[in-house]
Amino acid sequence: MADRLRILHAPLNIAGGPEALSAGLNAIGCESRLLVFTRQPFRDGSDINLHLRQGGGPANLALNLPKQALAFGRTLPAFDVFQFHFGVTLLPKRVNLPLLGRLGKGRVFHFWGSDIRDAPVAKWDYALRHADAAIIGSYATVHRAPRGSWWPPYDVVPPGIDLGLWRPAVPEPQRTIRIVHAPSRRRSKGTEAVLEAVQALKAEGAPIELDLVENTPNDEARLRYAAADLVIDQLNVGWYGLFSIEAMALGKPCIVRLDREAAAETEDAFGHRIPLISADADTLAATIRDLVAEPARLSEIGRASRAYVEAVHSHTAVAERMLDVYRRRGIAHGF
Repeated sequence: MADRLRILHAPLNIAGGPEALSAGLNAIGCESRLLVFTRQPFRDGSDINLHLRQGGGPANLALNLPKQALAFGRTLPAFDVFQFHFGVTLLPKRVNLPLLGRLGKGRVFHFWGSDIRDAPVAKWDYALRHADAAIIGSYATVHRAPRGSWWPPYDVVPPGIDLGLWRPAVPEPQRTIRIVHAPSRRRSKGTEAVLEAVQALKAEGAPIELDLVENTPNDEARLRYAAADLVIDQLNVGWYGLFSIEAMALGKPCIVRLDREAAAETEDAFGHRIPLISADADTLAATIRDLVAEPARLSEIGRASRAYVEAVHSHTAVAERMLDVYRRRGIAHGF
């Protein structure tokens, strides 16, 4: 037996989440590696990149399958746990799952939201019948995930972030409140409502300006986030994602629509009050108006936001929760 639990994360680096989790597991004494099929735009962060051809079709399958099979053969004896992100395994049609089980390897499916939310049971039945653990990042998503016979129960492990890469810049508002909104998809983020609220408030004479960050490399975007006094994430989904976490890591107050039941469960499970400011399209203008009237609150909420991320979303805190799941689900094999 190896001295340390060995985990392979594969084959996608969803918004840097698997990368941060792998780094956190290494930091707490495990041996963790991230394998990806191909480089992700604006970030790689992987330990192993297979450089697979993108797109379907027999030509790409013929080129990709030998690389995938070779990678599976090499990683099989080298790792104790195989953690598959976004429902994708190393081999097509998940044919590697039964062999991993027969060899006593831990099989973990790690879902990131849209892959599991409101999905039919049939989509995940084969995968989760061959899984030892199923991870979901929030209680909001757990309530919208399918349930199947002989599936492992869902464990909630929130997304992690390496806080050493995020120096806090708590707002110290002057005369004009700088608001940042960075939609990856305008419709899902409620961007039109953001634009309307800002326009209406400026017409009232509110001292605000909006920085709309789109199609921007990570390094440049981060500088613009750091200059914000207030961040608006999304107004539709009902929960917060990586952008809100990054904003809180910077010590920024952040507006996002939160599901009340999921928020209460999260605070109960992790023992910390969520400092995010909940609003939707109908209440956004009033919410911003109240914050502008009391600018000192922006600094107060910003400090609480950084403290919350340190406790709940730091990559080492998340890794400790993940290691606890391995142990409770019988995957860690004595580690």
